[in-house]
Amino acid sequence: MLVSIIIPTKNEEKFIGKCLDSFLAQMGSKEDYEVLCVDGISTDKTAEIIKERSAHDKRIKLITNTAKVTPVAMNLGVKQAKGDFIMVVSCHAEYASDYIDKCLEVIQRTGADQVGGYMITCPAENTAVGAAIAAATSCRFGVGNSAFRTGGPEQEVDIVPFGMYRREVFEKIGLYDERLVRNQDLEFNKRLHKAGGKTIISPEIKLKYYNRSTYMGLWRQAFNNGLWIPYTIWLVGSGLNLRHFIPMFFVSGLITFTIGAFWVWFLRWILLGYILFYLFAASGFAIQVARRTKISAILVLWSFVVLHLAYGLGSIWAIITIPFKFSNRRRGITGRLLAYRKT
Repeated sequence: MLVSIIIPTKNEEKFIGKCLDSFLAQMGSKEDYEVLCVDGISTDKTAEIIKERSAHDKRIKLITNTAKVTPVAMNLGVKQAKGDFIMVVSCHAEYASDYIDKCLEVIQRTGADQVGGYMITCPAENTAVGAAIAAATSCRFGVGNSAFRTGGPEQEVDIVPFGMYRREVFEKIGLYDERLVRNQDLEFNKRLHKAGGKTIISPEIKLKYYNRSTYMGLWRQAFNNGLWIPYTIWLVGSGLNLRHFIPMFFVSGLITFTIGAFWVWFLRWILLGYILFYLFAASGFAIQVARRTKISAILVLWSFVVLHLAYGLGSIWAIITIPFKFSNRRRGITGRLLAYRKT
C-alpha cells in the first residue's frame, strides 16, 4: 500500500461526496491507495454517502468514531492505515487534480517528514460577506504569520494544512493527543520538530479551503479557536506560537482600559486612542485588500473586528474556565507510539 488518505467526518453531507470524488479521480484504477472515512456518528446522510461510494469502490472504508472528536478520528485512521505515506485531510477543502502526485513528488525530492501546500481560502457561499471573511483570513493582519494562509515559495515551515506524512513519523513520535479537541495538529507538529522532523510547504501543492460565510459563523469559529489556545497550553505546556496569543492581549487591553475609564478620567483618552489605533491599522489593511480583490473595505474591516474580538474573548474565557474544566489535569501525551499499538 502506498498512500492512505484519512478523512475525519461528522455531518458533512454537503461536502463528503465531492471530496471523495476528487480523490477517486486522482487515484484512477490504482490499487495502492485507500481512503479511510472516520465518521463521528453523523446525524445527516454523511455515512450513507460514504457507504454508497464504498459499495462501488472497495478502496473506500467507513470507520465509526464513537468519541465524536477530531483527534480520536485521526488516530483511528492512522492505526488502521496501511500506507507508507499517510494524508489527513478535510472535507471542507478542494484539492487540485494532481494533489496526491505533487505531495509524493515533494516529499520524496526533499526528504521531508511532512509536506503540504499553500491554502487559498474561499467562501463556502458566494456572498459579499463570505468573500470579505475569506479575504480577511488570508491577510497577515487577520491571521498573523501563518505562512500556509498567506502564500510564498517552497520553504520549511512549522505546519501545513492537510498534508502528507511518512508513516515513520507516527512510529517515532506517537499519535495525536486526544485531549485536544482543537490544535491537535499544532501540538503534533511541535513534537515532530522537537524530534528533528522537517515540514516543507510547496506552491506546487494546491488546495482551496471553504471558510465560514457569515459573521456569526466566523464568530463561533474564532471564539472556539481562541478558547483552545490556553486549554492547549494548560494540557500539554507547548505547541503554539506568539501569534496565537496576540488577540487575547489586544482584547485584555481593551477590557482593562474600558473598566479603568469608569474610575480614572485620563484612561478614557487612552481607551479612545487604543481603539482608534486598532481601527486605523485595520482600515489600512482592509483598503489594501479591497484594492487587490475588489471586495468592500468596510466588510473586510468588520471581518477583522469580529475575528480578533471573538478569538481574544475565547482565550480569556478559557483562562477563566480552566480550573473548572480541567481540574484533574494530566500532563504528558496520552497513548503510546503507533509501533506499540494494536491495529
